[in-house]
Amino acid sequence: MSAENPCTQPGQFLWNELVTTDESAAAAFYTALFGWKTEAFNPGQPTVVPYTLFKQGDAMRGGMMKCPHPGLPAHWLAYVSVPDVDAAAAEAAKLGGQVVVPPMAIPTVGRIAVLVDPQGAAIGIFKPLAM
Repeated sequence: MSAENPCTQPGQFLWNELVTTDESAAAAFYTALFGWKTEAFNPGQPTVVPYTLFKQGDAMRGGMMKCPHPGLPAHWLAYVSVPDVDAAAAEAAKLGGQVVVPPMAIPTVGRIAVLVDPQGAAIGIFKPLAM
């Protein structure tokens, strides 16, 4: 873990992801609103969903992808840093939450999962490769 970046400490928010029905319109909106730039992200895997980074200067501020399921509304999803995605997902289920996207590796990035708490709120968990 990096002492210089408190966002990589367990329990800290470290990534924000936009899931949208119209990537072009969303990119135009957020680049105009915040002055972000967009950059295509391709970890070199042909099966990976196309993904766009939001950047401010050289700093990554978040990412964007097309909604993977018809009817799913556009939304932002925040990711929290955890030391072990599989263990955190299992603990969430034990505490009454649901694992809606099981733990999975994102090549060159790290490991993620998406949870829903007992009240229905979604949150992502993430362990970057650099942690």
